[in-house]
Amino acid sequence: MSEETTETANLPLAAEPEENLAAAATQPEPVIEVPTKRQWVTLRGSSMDLRVGAGIVDGIAHDISSAIGRPRACALAVEPGAPADLVETLRRGLTDQGFQVHVFDLPAGEEAHAFSSIEKVFAGLAEAGITSDDLVVAVGHEGALSLAGASCAHWCGQVMIAEVPLDLASAITAAVTPRGLDVAGRQRMVVLDGTARFEICDLDVLLANSTEEDVLFARAMMVAAAMADSDKAVGALWDAADEVAAGDKCALVSALTECIRSRGKVVSSSSVAIRQSAEYGQTLRRALRAVLGVGEPESALLADAMRFAARLSVAGENLSIDDMFTQDELLERLGLGTVKAAVDADELVAAIQKERFARTNRFMLALPRALGRVRLTAVETETLTEHVRAWCASR
Repeated sequence: MSEETTETANLPLAAEPEENLAAAATQPEPVIEVPTKRQWVTLRGSSMDLRVGAGIVDGIAHDISSAIGRPRACALAVEPGAPADLVETLRRGLTDQGFQVHVFDLPAGEEAHAFSSIEKVFAGLAEAGITSDDLVVAVGHEGALSLAGASCAHWCGQVMIAEVPLDLASAITAAVTPRGLDVAGRQRMVVLDGTARFEICDLDVLLANSTEEDVLFARAMMVAAAMADSDKAVGALWDAADEVAAGDKCALVSALTECIRSRGKVVSSSSVAIRQSAEYGQTLRRALRAVLGVGEPESALLADAMRFAARLSVAGENLSIDDMFTQDELLERLGLGTVKAAVDADELVAAIQKERFARTNRFMLALPRALGRVRLTAVETETLTEHVRAWCASR
């Protein structure tokens, strides 16, 4: 046998294509580890320890107890319908850390929005024997968490509260910009600053309890927060938009952390003009809801409110057309649609004015001046009516 023949004979046989496919099929898919982020969020007069990650609820009791010092009483305030396994995990963790845990139900639904419901939370805190040296852990959606935060801000001068939101939209709003409470038949009239000491955003909890609409509304809130914060915040969301829209958990952790940080930065600013920019899109969104009722998704209302605000600002020569189209594209990349229903122009103009005049005697709307810069701007009735009619005609 020649030397060349010998070398060829000793080579290993190549695997058949079918064998390659079978071997590849047996290989386990790589596990992508979701990072845990910790961020100090500035609030008005205080700060909040934000934790965002996946599967972080199990170990959070230890971190919370270290902030208390000597664990004593803890009220675990839970919105009815919260996952029982989550509540039990928190109860066991807090008990293991030495807390005497007392579980009670928070008001839910429309009842959670009423100012009078604070008394029910006070009753639960009193029964648990909570003092200013103790702890409250609240579990729920935006309304219940906002009510719990408002109650804890006044109980015994103030008691520490850790909030565990159940959906993505609530994670963005409840701790930093709590929902205003309703009183005397008027919605969101009693507005309080965020006072949470901790917010625990566990993606395993948030995604399991979020509908598709909750996810889309959270993305719309991310755009609004970035537009009110800075061009750097808008750029970061722009870069992450495709991954966030695709459901990438790593990208979602970063985007959620940055959104909550941005909202805290805006509402805690020493400048009144900057604090007012947190209103971006909200007046128009609530006016659209008043006209359309419950049919249209909240995410589309907020997205269209921001699109409309940008066009008003371009008409007033305060915003460039390029920036307007950039916001449009960002909203589109995040999968945010538009309102489908027909809208009566005169009704919408009246609803916008009613919404604004309910809280101030000056008719000003939060409009973008640039990417990352929003300011309250006076808008003439004629200009508003003209743009509303054009928008309604496009429906």
